[in-house]
Amino acid sequence: MFDHVRIVLVETSHPGNIGATARAMKNMGLSQLVMVKPQEYPSGKATAMAASADNILAEAKIVDTLEEAIVGCTGGIGSS
Repeated sequence: MFDHVRIVLVETSHPGNIGATARAMKNMGLSQLVMVKPQEYPSGKATAMAASADNILAEAKIVDTLEEAIVGCTGGIGSS
C-alpha cells in the first residue's frame, strides 16, 4: 500500500534511532529505508531497537549522498 514511500535518514549519529525508525516504519506499513552515511551501522543497538523490524534493516540501502537517496522520488518532506 505504501510502496511509493521512502524514509531517508541522513548521517544518523545514534544507531538506536535507526532501529527505532525501522520499528516505527514496520508499525505503519512502510518498508523502504535509505540511510545516507550513518555514523554507526550496522550496529547491535540498531538491531535491538528494531525489535521485530529486522527485515527493514536487512533490506535498507546505504548511500553516500542525499542525491543518491532520493533518485526516482517525485516529492519530499524534510524534518530535523
